[in-house]
Amino acid sequence: ETLMRGLGLGFTMWVVLIFSGCSEQGLRDRIHDLEGRAFEGMVLDPEVRQDLMTEYANFARLFPEDAFAPEALFRRADLLVHAGKYELAVLQLQNVHDGFPAFDKRPDCALMMAYVYDVHLKDKSLARRAYLRTEALHPGTPQAEIALQSVALLDQGAQWLVAPSP
Repeated sequence: ETLMRGLGLGFTMWVVLIFSGCSEQGLRDRIHDLEGRAFEGMVLDPEVRQDLMTEYANFARLFPEDAFAPEALFRRADLLVHAGKYELAVLQLQNVHDGFPAFDKRPDCALMMAYVYDVHLKDKSLARRAYLRTEALHPGTPQAEIALQSVALLDQGAQWLVAPSP
């Protein structure tokens, strides 16, 4: 039953796209319009953020071979972080990193995953491993350097947590 509902939603989406004349360019225009309306001053409009997350995902699903697909998913991951959906953001970043080997922002994906573990999820062990993975997978990049600096800070912080001996 759940599978049928899922198939029904997918079918419904295709029907809507066909009858609305939604093309690749139409979806790009919608995304561009939403991006232009995303901020009121310095504040990200939550409703527009949600619409953008949906449209970025739609674009990547409908046009996975397009050069913009990994960028759309990368932007979606950033919006997921802003929405406080940290676990989903990490999964999205992992999927972009691993699923688009030619994407030029792969080091950013790796570093951002580590940062989310570190700062938002407060999982220092996973953060440390993710920082080290960033350096191992993307040596010589600015992101690898930041990752190593972050590991040093994590290690230094761990030492501060140990009570000094009398």
